[in-house]
Amino acid sequence: MTIARTSPPAKLNLFLEIPARRDDGYHEIDTVMAAIDWRDELEIESIPQPRIELTADWLPSVESVAGELGLDAGAGRVPELLQIPTDDSNLVVRALEAFRASFGVKTGFRVRLGKRIPAGAGMGGASSDAAHAIDCAAQIHQFDNVSEVLHGIASSIGSDVPFFLATGDGQSPMAAHATGRGELLSPLKTCPSIHFVVAYPSTSLSTAGVYAQLNVPQQPVSSASFLQAFRRGDRERMGKAMMNRLTEPALKILPQLNELLESLWQCGLQPCQLTGSGSACFGLAKDAEQAKEIVKRLETELQPGVLLRVAQTVPAATPIEIEPS
Repeated sequence: MTIARTSPPAKLNLFLEIPARRDDGYHEIDTVMAAIDWRDELEIESIPQPRIELTADWLPSVESVAGELGLDAGAGRVPELLQIPTDDSNLVVRALEAFRASFGVKTGFRVRLGKRIPAGAGMGGASSDAAHAIDCAAQIHQFDNVSEVLHGIASSIGSDVPFFLATGDGQSPMAAHATGRGELLSPLKTCPSIHFVVAYPSTSLSTAGVYAQLNVPQQPVSSASFLQAFRRGDRERMGKAMMNRLTEPALKILPQLNELLESLWQCGLQPCQLTGSGSACFGLAKDAEQAKEIVKRLETELQPGVLLRVAQTVPAATPIEIEPS
């Protein structure tokens, strides 16, 4: 048997517009995503039995994460917000089952998932875990030149999933422009090193619930100006062009997110916005030092009740370590 280990990153939507509603019930999106170094830990082992066995825990511990969020995790209790499904409602299980079916693999996998990226945050943690799971499975079985098949599996699991796979030429960009329902990716080969402060409140948002509150704009904003500034590394113009169309519907559901965005802005982070369908907020920092100083300040003002992290752009597909078990 063989073991694969990797550290799936989260993502932030630096630009997100919803130009139209599709006939298939999905929405057209126009977004620019960037991967960041807020990471889960994933270990996958091949097993002879034809099943997926998943165990999942919070890192460094559920008690530590619950403490930051002001949740009760006493007497071994796992707060509802921090419960991690281990059945086929988890995208990792669904992705690996789809992998087995696509390649006719008769054996199974034992998966150990260490979570740091919160759910319902708009940070793509579950999508990243799923993408890295099928990449691990392909390397365990020594399947070469299967990038197209893996991307097909990823697209069938979720719109964000393909972003976290390497491109056909084996490259892993830090950012990508995504259209369609999110599955049509144009990797951005050059990406400025950007530092962020990311804040996750002690609540999650349902993507379906946020979209249900959305009014599709009659005149959508194009991502062209943002992409031009991004490719040039022009932070000032990039900041002015940033937006997230889902902010307004998310704030209808969780108006208290306004206070969190205001706290980030008052500390000097500009611009500040939600990522994806929320509930995580982020702001652009000038550099790593400013980001660290702001997190220290916000920890005294907002904790417990908010996860606060310094983050920066990283490649979306993380290297995988393979070893015999």
